[in-house]
Amino acid sequence: MIERIQLFFFICFLTSCGFTSVYAQQSDTLILSDYFELIGNNHPLIKKAELFEAFVDAYDMKARGTFDPKLYSSFDRKQFDDKRYFTTWNSEAKIPTVLPIDFSVGYENNSGQFLNRENFLPENGLIYGTLNLSLIRGLLFDEQRFKVQMAKLKGLKSQIEKDILVREIIYQALLAYVEWVAISNERQVLGRTLENIQERHLNTVQLFLDGDKPGIDTLESRINLNSAQKNYLELGLELRSKRQKINLFLWDEEMNPLILLDDISPQDPESLVEELETLGYMTRPEFSKDPKIRKLVNDRQSLSLENKLTKEKLKPQLDLKYNTIVRTGDASLEPSLNLNDYKYGVQFEMPIRNRSTKSDLRLNELLIEQSLLEQDQLVQKFNTEYNLLIENRNAQEEILDIIEEKIQNAQLLYDAEVLKYGLGESSIFLLNKRQEKLLEAQNDKIKIQKLINKLLSDLYYLRLGQA
Repeated sequence: MIERIQLFFFICFLTSCGFTSVYAQQSDTLILSDYFELIGNNHPLIKKAELFEAFVDAYDMKARGTFDPKLYSSFDRKQFDDKRYFTTWNSEAKIPTVLPIDFSVGYENNSGQFLNRENFLPENGLIYGTLNLSLIRGLLFDEQRFKVQMAKLKGLKSQIEKDILVREIIYQALLAYVEWVAISNERQVLGRTLENIQERHLNTVQLFLDGDKPGIDTLESRINLNSAQKNYLELGLELRSKRQKINLFLWDEEMNPLILLDDISPQDPESLVEELETLGYMTRPEFSKDPKIRKLVNDRQSLSLENKLTKEKLKPQLDLKYNTIVRTGDASLEPSLNLNDYKYGVQFEMPIRNRSTKSDLRLNELLIEQSLLEQDQLVQKFNTEYNLLIENRNAQEEILDIIEEKIQNAQLLYDAEVLKYGLGESSIFLLNKRQEKLLEAQNDKIKIQKLINKLLSDLYYLRLGQA
């Protein structure tokens, strides 16, 4: 009798230790669409990506700036030994065009005792207009047109880099959310199981006190309870870790990081599967539109543009420069035009071997060939990944159906074992085993749902490249 009383107090002590509230219904839910909205509106890297739009505008302005008119003025004077050796003054306005023709208008006035004879001008100077024309090299393509087209390509590249950055952020955020959903669901399932274990433990203790169960059953029940509590606490730590990863993607409008409250939970795995099915659905995947592919195309276009300019350097250069000269009056500044007053020049250059330019051309051609091969490989990779994801998704659905049946059967066995235990025809050991099998089947379902959501996330990643 004394030993029985001692065992009773020992069991009461064990029962009172480590007892916590193990499960509570979550009060609020952060669904995937709201999660994406927070990321899209406030995430720093998303805002960084939006700055690429400004890069596009800046490159566009840079392209148009190639043809901005320019003003030029030069003034030189030499004074020595009370003598003014010379004074030269030249002012000019240059107007570039999209054609291989540049115009300029200027005024020149020179004077002095020791002025170079070729710089002698009328007292009031000369007004002139200049025409520069490239007849061979630069006729079809030149440095100015190269800068314009290259600036546009850089603007497009900025947009592509924005698409790549945004997709990576969304994808990583989605993977973090899928992990959060899985661990949250696993802990909820274990929480409900732990509630049953605690209730059964108390009933086992009471049955022992009533003399209906042996004392060994209370120890068996307590060990099972200890294991469940340990697993629940470990899942709590893992859940906290997953929530911290979610916090990395959450910011407010003032760029302050947000922290999820403990009573906020993700949406359930089943609804997440349905939502990701919609997000990742593609009728006819066209991976040539993927930003990684578009970046390769953009790089090739830049190389081709460089080659186009390089090929011009292989041509002979024949430039014509013609200046009209307008004399200003001696008594006044009224100009007078004489068609016999002009200045012109011709410049010719012919490359002999030009091995350096040819090597630059060949190097770019090799880079273009490499890019084409890389694009073919990348498109094939995307197609293969897509087909494998679809096949794996269908296979996991079949496995999920099997697990659903397994859960139903495990639940029936567990319920039957509970009934037998209540009638005194079973033991706490067998009951715990039935519950372990049920929990194992439930965890298998959680793992498969997590895997399906991961597969759908990968499909969504490919789908984002179609936009």
